[in-house]
Amino acid sequence: MHKEDWDDLRIVLAVSRTGSFARAARVLEVNESTVVRKVAHAEQRFRARLFERKPGKVSTTEAGQELVLRAEQVETVIRDATNVIRDSDGQIAGVVRLTSVPLLVNRILIPELPKLVRQHPNLQVELVADARVLSLARREADIALRLARPTGGLRAIARKVGELSYAVYGPEGFDTANLPWLTYESDQDSLPQAEWIARQIVNCGVMPPMLRTNDGEGLLACAQAGLGKTVLPQAIGDRAPGLVRLQTQPCDLVRELWMVVHPDLRKLDRVRAVMDWIVLVCGDLPNDVVS
Repeated sequence: MHKEDWDDLRIVLAVSRTGSFARAARVLEVNESTVVRKVAHAEQRFRARLFERKPGKVSTTEAGQELVLRAEQVETVIRDATNVIRDSDGQIAGVVRLTSVPLLVNRILIPELPKLVRQHPNLQVELVADARVLSLARREADIALRLARPTGGLRAIARKVGELSYAVYGPEGFDTANLPWLTYESDQDSLPQAEWIARQIVNCGVMPPMLRTNDGEGLLACAQAGLGKTVLPQAIGDRAPGLVRLQTQPCDLVRELWMVVHPDLRKLDRVRAVMDWIVLVCGDLPNDVVS
């Protein structure tokens, strides 16, 4: 494959993933005119229309989807070859893309990241704080830290690395007896945290939550703002400024922490280094279940 061919495919991939010529240009750090020109060149070469242009949005055609599928396969081959070459000299260097929910990224991983950076100064960690389950198979991430054991036909290596014990937290200086509950939005009612809060509401006969959000980081911020009480991991809530643990409301909720990695990457030195760091960070979390 000529370099020009891969350049075209790389731009087609970016447009498909971002749904916009302008956003693809920003991701690739090129001019939008370059993106438009490369897409036109690819359409001419493959003699097919790859994208439907609509105001404010670009969508992939059926032919475009077929090309994107092949381009992703090429992308994987190139990335794997690059990984092998970078690791061949035995140095811990290169990029490792790590994803987890925002609460864990911001409150557990980032505070411990300086230790990893000092140990491996040539390592570049890309942290993706996202509540969605990113695909390891499509290489949206190299390693994932998740709050449940992966299920289904996932082609990945999963390892339990720790547990998170939860407790009830409210804003410091407030009358905690009358604080309303803060919980997750309704489409996340199946989360163990949301189910636990729902049981407290039913058992105590209190009013429904005054505020819902789609993310644990949002719940923490709302509690700090004095809007109510919620459940948080003790390893996070105990350190959060302006919050106090409500000892009058014991919580028996515990969630497992699972590290998931693509099997083709787990033997790479830099991926191994990040995996070992995650094991140390998660294995050192404070937990004391109150019953």
